[in-house]
Amino acid sequence: MPHCLLEASANLLDQPDWAGLLREINGTLVATGLFKAEDIKSRFLSHGIFVIGDGAPDQAFVTLTVQILSGRPDEVKAELSEALLTVLGRSFPRTFAQMTCSLTVQITDIHRASYRRQINY
Repeated sequence: MPHCLLEASANLLDQPDWAGLLREINGTLVATGLFKAEDIKSRFLSHGIFVIGDGAPDQAFVTLTVQILSGRPDEVKAELSEALLTVLGRSFPRTFAQMTCSLTVQITDIHRASYRRQINY
């Protein structure tokens, strides 16, 4: 835990090293002291088919959803969101300067009572 899903429109002007960006996201989460590196699972999806508003081609998005086990205070979730939004903001300077681009981070709860996992160490 956590599970991180980074999604982006395929029309971004910046094309960062996506695996490197996922490692930076993971590092940011580890730096909080709340999570262990080996528990974080991150992945990236690029969307070639998408519509934002009226579908104008100069609109783009990058969104990061982070799922964590329920029970963390809202203040902690807000701090995580701010730290991760800073990482995203540094990663897309050209896109953000030249396009209408929405960068978002959302921290969501995984229902603790029903979550199960199996690991084969």
